[in-house]
Amino acid sequence: MEVEAIEVHFRRATPWKRAAAWLADCSILAVFGIALLWLVLAAGPRPPVGGSGLDTILDTVVGEAQLLLSLFAVLLVAAFVHGTLGHALMGATLGKRLLGLRVVSREGRPLSLSRSAARAALAILSFLLLGLGCLLALFTRSGRGLHDFLAGTYVVEVP
Repeated sequence: MEVEAIEVHFRRATPWKRAAAWLADCSILAVFGIALLWLVLAAGPRPPVGGSGLDTILDTVVGEAQLLLSLFAVLLVAAFVHGTLGHALMGATLGKRLLGLRVVSREGRPLSLSRSAARAALAILSFLLLGLGCLLALFTRSGRGLHDFLAGTYVVEVP
């Protein structure tokens, strides 16, 4: 007996799981960013003799706008790579995997590398728009953010 088509049903990810996965992914990137900042500050010039501790580090960082912009750019690239490779190779970022979620195309298939890259770039854009594009996922009926709508993807629970 041949089957011409099958119908597959996915359960969309609940808003709290999407938010928790996003928080987990942001935490991973934050740890990376803090470690990178620490390495850069440790390799740079020493703070004045009279200063030490968190206040001196914060004064140094505030005084170094170029350092902050460079670090922000590195974190954006890291987020892009994390999202692109995570969704293309595993179907989910580390945060989504921890919460039993994955990203699929409209047809329910895993994402290609190009669609995954487009979704990652759009997700960064959604985040940079004060997070409003990401917040759509929590309040739309389909549970999709702006980046999901534009990339043609869905975040679903792993069966």
